[in-house]
Amino acid sequence: MVAQKQQEAEHEQILREMQEQFGPVFEQSPDGVYLYLDDRHKICNDKLAQMFGLTKQEWSAAPNFLADFVVEQDQEKVATNYQRHVAMLTRPVAFRFRALRKDGSAFNAETEMIPIAWRGNPVAYHFVREVK
Repeated sequence: MVAQKQQEAEHEQILREMQEQFGPVFEQSPDGVYLYLDDRHKICNDKLAQMFGLTKQEWSAAPNFLADFVVEQDQEKVATNYQRHVAMLTRPVAFRFRALRKDGSAFNAETEMIPIAWRGNPVAYHFVREVK
């Protein structure tokens, strides 16, 4: 229980640090941008939240990234890319997937998933755009 609380506090601190460090990119990018540490610790810019029909706070509070933001048929593709590239800190990868909006409608999205390490933790740094 103590270790879990320590990890929670560390992840919260990591998010604050990353938000400060990556703030200019979040504000100026023409794409939706997010940083994902785990389902409880993720942040995004306004463009990304709006793409999904949400506020930044609603997007960050969503409990299950895959179930909340990726159509069921593409969840394995997103999870596999995360495991192969981010969790293992190997290399960036770009791919398309079908995303879910708050209202349940789906849209085609393209992402660049960039693995970074922050304080020894793997973090997914994403740029996302809607594609027609």
